[in-house]
Amino acid sequence: MSIDMSVDKHILGTGPRRPSEIELGILQMQVLWILSRKSTHGYDLMKDLRDLKKKKVTQGTLYPMLQRLEELGLVRREEMDRKVIYHVTPLGKQVMTEACRDFSRTFFGIFNDFVCGQCHHGEMKNRKKLE
Repeated sequence: MSIDMSVDKHILGTGPRRPSEIELGILQMQVLWILSRKSTHGYDLMKDLRDLKKKKVTQGTLYPMLQRLEELGLVRREEMDRKVIYHVTPLGKQVMTEACRDFSRTFFGIFNDFVCGQCHHGEMKNRKKLE
């Protein structure tokens, strides 16, 4: 059984409910995070996402997503000097903050265990307690 978690199906038309971090999606959360730090145009946004994700994000992925975020009221666009500049809205910043908080709470234990397991910091700490 497959569950469709797309933003369009579960958010648009559901009234005032805001998207959760899973409905919002990691890439969309990253776009809101970048735009909450600076307003920018699509090409710079693609470069920032590539640097953040270490993977290329294509125009075919980015621009439909920006349009969706705009429809949700999370992003607004402004035409300046033949470029379209994207800005996060106050609602977008609030949704991004809540999504990041939920994401951090959800994955903190996994991340902490993974990082400490890789560096063996936890093992060294426990070994010192035993001595």
